[in-house]
Amino acid sequence: MNRNNKIALFFILVIGGLIGLYMYKKYRVAPSIPLFTQKLLDETGRTVDLSSYKGKPLIISYYASWCGSCIKELKELNEVKEKDLKGITVICITDDPEDKFYDFQLKHPYPFQFYRLPLSFKEIDIHAIPVTYLVNSKGEMVYNKVGELQWKDNSFMQYAKKMLE
Repeated sequence: MNRNNKIALFFILVIGGLIGLYMYKKYRVAPSIPLFTQKLLDETGRTVDLSSYKGKPLIISYYASWCGSCIKELKELNEVKEKDLKGITVICITDDPEDKFYDFQLKHPYPFQFYRLPLSFKEIDIHAIPVTYLVNSKGEMVYNKVGELQWKDNSFMQYAKKMLE
């Protein structure tokens, strides 16, 4: 391989690596969202401020009604909530239109707080869902993940409970 080919190959690898890093960060790293300053809408259309939840351990899940992984994760979370996560508030946030927002709650009457984001997920840098944040009672984000969490996995459940203390 001659020198020019080596240089071209080097630049192709560097550019490919940068594109890969960008894609990973965009689709696999949870964005830093100022959770307690976010304005949301409840089922009546009233504005809700998440700062009213400060001091409580929270699980905040960004989901969509059409997302199979989101539905599966929320179902698992519902199944373990009363047994393993008593005293922890679960907040589910979507950017679905109003009709989909209401329909989802009717089909899935989970004991969670459901809110609608008046912006699109892209506007707050969410490009893949579900995205889940664990917030301890001090208001500190202690864990985040893009992608489905395995709430029935005992080791993850123990870790989550410890983080939420």
